[in-house]
Amino acid sequence: MFKALIVDDEIYAVMGIRSGVNWERLQVSEVYEAYNMREALRIFERTSIDVMICDIEMPKGTGIELLEKVNKISPETETIFLTAHSAFSFMQRAIQLDGFDYLLKPIEFDVLEDTIYRALEAVRQERELHKLREQYKPYYDLWRRQKPLVTDKFWNDLFSGRTVCCPDNITGILEKHGLSGLQNASFLPVLVSVESWLREFSTRDEEIIEYAIRKGAAEMLIPTGKGEVIQTKQGVNIVIIMGDPEIKIEARDLHTRCEKYIRNCHEYFDCNISCYVGRSSSIYEIADTYQQLMEIEYNNLNKSNQVYTLASLGTPSIKAMIPRISTWTILLEQGKLEELQQEIRDRISEMGQQRNLSLFELEGFRNEFMQMVHYVLHKNGLHAVELLQNRDGLLLNDQPRDLRELEEASQQVVRIIHDQLHQNDSIIQRVQYYITEHLSEPITREQLASYVHLNPAYLSRLFKRELGESITDYIMKQRMSLAKDLIMTSTMPISDIARTLGYHNFSYFSKIFRKVYNASPQQFRQQSSEGERKVL
Repeated sequence: MFKALIVDDEIYAVMGIRSGVNWERLQVSEVYEAYNMREALRIFERTSIDVMICDIEMPKGTGIELLEKVNKISPETETIFLTAHSAFSFMQRAIQLDGFDYLLKPIEFDVLEDTIYRALEAVRQERELHKLREQYKPYYDLWRRQKPLVTDKFWNDLFSGRTVCCPDNITGILEKHGLSGLQNASFLPVLVSVESWLREFSTRDEEIIEYAIRKGAAEMLIPTGKGEVIQTKQGVNIVIIMGDPEIKIEARDLHTRCEKYIRNCHEYFDCNISCYVGRSSSIYEIADTYQQLMEIEYNNLNKSNQVYTLASLGTPSIKAMIPRISTWTILLEQGKLEELQQEIRDRISEMGQQRNLSLFELEGFRNEFMQMVHYVLHKNGLHAVELLQNRDGLLLNDQPRDLRELEEASQQVVRIIHDQLHQNDSIIQRVQYYITEHLSEPITREQLASYVHLNPAYLSRLFKRELGESITDYIMKQRMSLAKDLIMTSTMPISDIARTLGYHNFSYFSKIFRKVYNASPQQFRQQSSEGERKVL
């Protein structure tokens, strides 16, 4: 419930507002009255006020003077001003002080009620965000300290391929990382994918909430306490459930826990997530299982808030997937041609070491490789016939007769596609272009992901890794940059500039602008005008 304060030196105006507004519908439990600035401040000394409806023109201290004091003692209070003059000179100062809105007398009570509702909604959202920040603020420093833990480094190195475990080296590797005794354990990885946020968070807030999401995963998905929850250096959240080889983890129970966890994240952390459940794997197999989960997430453009499993999606075994499709796709799209070429050389070299290599293995490699090629081409609007046609037909259309031909044709294909992709804009550049062209419209992470044909969670991680900030922060800064240019170079009313950029709550626009440029939009325009006069 909320508390409201009506301040006006005319008693009938106060009575009219009190009786003309449906406070119960607004969830306002207490309505206070004051007839001058002194009385209003005494009320603030006794209780907290969520919204103040205040006349500007009062003989014993104006509404502006009152707001200046209220901003110091109760900055969370939203203020709605009432005035009888549409061009009143105090109005500029009221906006500079972050007044929520102002209305002209005589007041239309339905308009006033709607304005109060919007002000209280702003209070509610700020209150919820403050609660989240305070609740998980202690975790932030803890998270920062825990990032370089030895166990995190072990799993990161294992998943990235920097560490390769085999029976000959496993004992020494585990002892080095303080994980002795795990060589015979089974591991079931669950990839937790943050698909979208339900409200705007800064980059730092997202990091805090993601830490809370991982803490929740540890509590709900690892009830026995035997396991790890880490975030890889690529920003992927992985739950690793540990168990004894002879004890099978009940799939139905885990699926139920994942569903409950997803609902809790949606309710308490304001986000949509999906869980990708792997299969029980040995320490030697878990890296391949992780790669399969990454491929599923990368290619998934279906619903959020779902539980997906390798078994239900029919993912082929790692032996059948001779090329690492997910890894190779990423390398190709990010322009890492030399790394991809080395991957191809290494994999074909491994095939050459097989004693009984047959055309079946060659055909398997070619099929999986061309599946990756056609996927990349389709996603980027390119056509195989136009790019890969030579005098003998389509490259790799027919099965090569030996490993040498297979490697030569594969290397030629990836060079052609690399050159075609990276003479054009990169994925991130295309996203930036889309944002620039749609700054006046609502922009969601799902829209951007659909535009570049990527999974939202993957795009979010890629964007943050490339630019060092979240998509939300980037959009906000681009809007504020355009607002700054319009304020400096045009005569457009600032309220029109705000609406042009999609901000229909002027107070919220003003607060965001002040946060970025340490000055209100009005102060910024005034400073810019003064600077021009000095130059002249």
